[in-house]
Amino acid sequence: MQNINEKLNVKNKFSPSGCLKSGHDVKLNKELIKNILSSRIENIDSINIPHFSFLSDIDKAADRIVKAIKTQEKIVIVGDYDVDGTSSSAIMKLFFEKIGVDVEIIIPNRFVHGYGLSPKILKEIKADLIITVDNGITSFEAAKICKEVGIDLIITDHHTPIINGESGESGENGEFKLPEAYAVINPKISPEFPFKEICGAEVAWYLCASIKQRMNLKIDLREFLDILSIAIIADVMPLTHMNRTLVNMGLKRLNMALRPFSRILVREFKEINSETIAFQIAPRINAAGRMESAYAAYNFLVSKSEEEAFRYYLELDRLNNLRKETEKEIIESIEVEDEDFILFYGDFHEGVVGIIASRLVQKYKKPAIVFSKKGKFLKGSGRSLGNIDIFELVNECSEILDGFGGHKMACGLTIRKENFEKLKKALNEKIKKYSEDDFFIEDFVLGELPFCEIDLELLDIIKGYEPFGEANPKPKFISHAKIEHIQNLKDNHYKLILSQNDIYLPAIIFRFDGEFDDNITFKFNLSENNYYGREVQLIIEEIL
Repeated sequence: MQNINEKLNVKNKFSPSGCLKSGHDVKLNKELIKNILSSRIENIDSINIPHFSFLSDIDKAADRIVKAIKTQEKIVIVGDYDVDGTSSSAIMKLFFEKIGVDVEIIIPNRFVHGYGLSPKILKEIKADLIITVDNGITSFEAAKICKEVGIDLIITDHHTPIINGESGESGENGEFKLPEAYAVINPKISPEFPFKEICGAEVAWYLCASIKQRMNLKIDLREFLDILSIAIIADVMPLTHMNRTLVNMGLKRLNMALRPFSRILVREFKEINSETIAFQIAPRINAAGRMESAYAAYNFLVSKSEEEAFRYYLELDRLNNLRKETEKEIIESIEVEDEDFILFYGDFHEGVVGIIASRLVQKYKKPAIVFSKKGKFLKGSGRSLGNIDIFELVNECSEILDGFGGHKMACGLTIRKENFEKLKKALNEKIKKYSEDDFFIEDFVLGELPFCEIDLELLDIIKGYEPFGEANPKPKFISHAKIEHIQNLKDNHYKLILSQNDIYLPAIIFRFDGEFDDNITFKFNLSENNYYGREVQLIIEEIL
């Protein structure tokens, strides 16, 4: 029998040509993959990124901030407790530090203040000028209070505003309902801004650009792209158009390790790419606001030394491990009934109910809402899938809700405990209007990929279309192979040697608790293994 290492080298001797068809099945080749991936994205260079002046109210806001700087008024920045909010706050703080202006950063605590600029958080603020970042577009009551007490309020946000009393994507068929602020900067209410899907940190970064111009400052705003790229990826913004350009530039700066926090990240994760951010870095930064206080995440990003950054990194790592343990305990306690809409409540940690809902959607392929008990109220977070509009379904039950907000794929709501069964029954009745096809989750499988096409050349082609993420998902493929060798790595993680037409490839499958057949059909993506030199490795996502 041929040595396994010799077999693995055979793939390098095979030509990819002539592998288009097998029977009546059309198979992928490198050229087809190139065409598919290139059709997804719109590339623009850094010179053609939309100018900040296209954002409504940004000039007015910048003028007011410059006045506050000159007259030494107290400026307070109010952020949010997720990655986008802490990144926005960090960018603003670092920018003002560079120009020698002292600003106070306040990040609400989800367990004490709730979300965003609220009347509760206003009681703790003394300011002449308040600037929100990544929040504020629905802060009607807080804006009214600011106006009454003589505080000028500038709102910078990217979330969808209320239109005629309902959430919507544009104001074409109605008027935006906006808080009574001094200025409101949001791409979704800016008719001239050409790309609406930017995150809160990008809006804050644009505001810094406007201030820079008005004060004729010599600051290179590209130095903030390392933090900005983390926010864009973590907030699941489409990685096309300007987002793609900014993320590519930001990833380069991150890997150059120019700040204390990025030196820690490069040390911990070696090369930082969009997947590292999405699956390793963002969960750690998010864990701070989910489990305790978001200041640990914010302080990590603005750390002045590696020692300080590492201290905060260890805290984020601890909180992320606590978050994972908390999730595991809750998921194991949930027994899902045979219904089309999953609803569940318990004495759950409020910071993880949204993640639990997402896990249930992934596992059961059904929409889910998970509630945390807060006295006589239940505070819940919901997630959806496919074509099922969770906002519409829950909104149809508004008469039994005490608070509600969201969009098609996610929602947050509050109900009284005695109304839980009513809501559960109503949603499971209303969801019957959807067909089985509406529950389908798009998997982004490009097609069947034969082993004769899989080599370093294909890997480099795919890497050329990074960063992968929202609107540009990492390509997945289907293939068939014989299992030649199985190695148990640990905890149900396995390394396999697969063969197809005398071509041998290594593969990894994580969290597999079944039994392997000799021949398998499987869904996978490609990765690079550099342990013994550069080689292609298959990451098996599912055995079909």
